[in-house]
Amino acid sequence: MIRRQQLEALAEAVQGIPVLGCLPGSTASEAGVRYGDIVLEVNGLRTISIDDYLEGRKLRSDGMALRLFRDGQEFSLFVALRPVEGEARWDVLAQMLAEARLGTSDSAAPPKALPS
Repeated sequence: MIRRQQLEALAEAVQGIPVLGCLPGSTASEAGVRYGDIVLEVNGLRTISIDDYLEGRKLRSDGMALRLFRDGQEFSLFVALRPVEGEARWDVLAQMLAEARLGTSDSAAPPKALPS
């Protein structure tokens, strides 16, 4: 398994967002997204930053068409999104992604509920 620092360096080199993990049972995990992948595009929008990812995510309400980089190869897959019950927690998810990217929240407990 590639170390986090190596993954972040590789993501920077290919200009993408590193996947540091997927919630078990999430639609991303079920679609095949896994630790070590690098997100190059979301819904056709290049994802060089977390802000790019969030903007691309907003382009569709049914899911995300992802272009990923894994093991030296690019490939595409679609992550369908389930409806969120109650208040959407995109703000929490965005903060978690930003903290993971900056390496500021290694010991923080994840929130109890996140959208898939």
